[in-house]
Amino acid sequence: MAVQEYTFRIQRNRRTKQGEIETRWQEFRVEAEATTTVLQALDEIRGHQDGTIVFRQSCRSAICGSCAMRINGRTRLACKTHVGSVAKDGVVELAPQANQPVLKDLAIDIGEFFKRVRHINPYIQEGNEAATSVTSGSYDQVNHVTQCIMCGCCYSDCTMAEVSPEFIGPAALAKAFRFVSDPREGKKTERLQQLSEEHMVWSCSRCAMCVQVCPKDVAPMEAIVKLRTRAMAKGYTHTAGAKHALAFHEDIQKSGDLNEFTLMMRTVGLFGTLKETLTALHLMKKGKIPSPFPHQAEGVGELGKIYQILEQNPLDVETKAKEVVPE
Repeated sequence: MAVQEYTFRIQRNRRTKQGEIETRWQEFRVEAEATTTVLQALDEIRGHQDGTIVFRQSCRSAICGSCAMRINGRTRLACKTHVGSVAKDGVVELAPQANQPVLKDLAIDIGEFFKRVRHINPYIQEGNEAATSVTSGSYDQVNHVTQCIMCGCCYSDCTMAEVSPEFIGPAALAKAFRFVSDPREGKKTERLQQLSEEHMVWSCSRCAMCVQVCPKDVAPMEAIVKLRTRAMAKGYTHTAGAKHALAFHEDIQKSGDLNEFTLMMRTVGLFGTLKETLTALHLMKKGKIPSPFPHQAEGVGELGKIYQILEQNPLDVETKAKEVVPE
């Protein structure tokens, strides 16, 4: 494999006596092969060019998650990322994870991240909902989310965490799903009630960034959607998110299209709609107020049959239901 020179542009961060973060960028040149990992290159820089640079590492095998950082705009594990796969015109830009306090250089304070994980009580709880027997497929869902290594990549690139620091985050919700789907868990309903509250499952914008950046293919967004399904099945439909989903379900089933004219009213109620009066007036000036009479899509009858089949054969979200195909 040919060796070439790469430029590493690294964000250096230092906390002042006043508690503020001072940031500057520093460039290093490293000769490496395309298959050299970013972590190996960082070791080379710290060992031979600047011993003061700070970053975390431990297992070097994509197991511990310690070396997660922003690499060319996306959070990745430095030990798993090859220089040649991310370099742009020979440049690799490194920065600390986003949405978390920076300690120094590329190291972040993981305390806030794990505070969110602890909030969902990450352990099996005793209760009357624990299963007395299990099948061979009972742990299919559990096994999938237990691949999470708590690296924080999903939280770092989460667009909702960026605009709403109160959002509990995709990693914590994936961890919550791990217990809700565990047959040994005795307080599933209590968990779903908690997860239906503000800043929890319904705050996810479904941008899918967590799915893209997860180095272990846990797909946190999939777990979040399944938590929503379970919560609604238990009757927790009081939130704006749940009402929004039910409004979509009703409209598509009836006409195959959304009735956007009444969608906000059904989602946030009269008071919430009145609060958006100025926005509505602006849309009206631009001619963007939707018609109160939604378009009737062709083939609505066929769509109704699909809904009927799903209602008669509901998907078993606890494991994986056999696919039902219309005849």
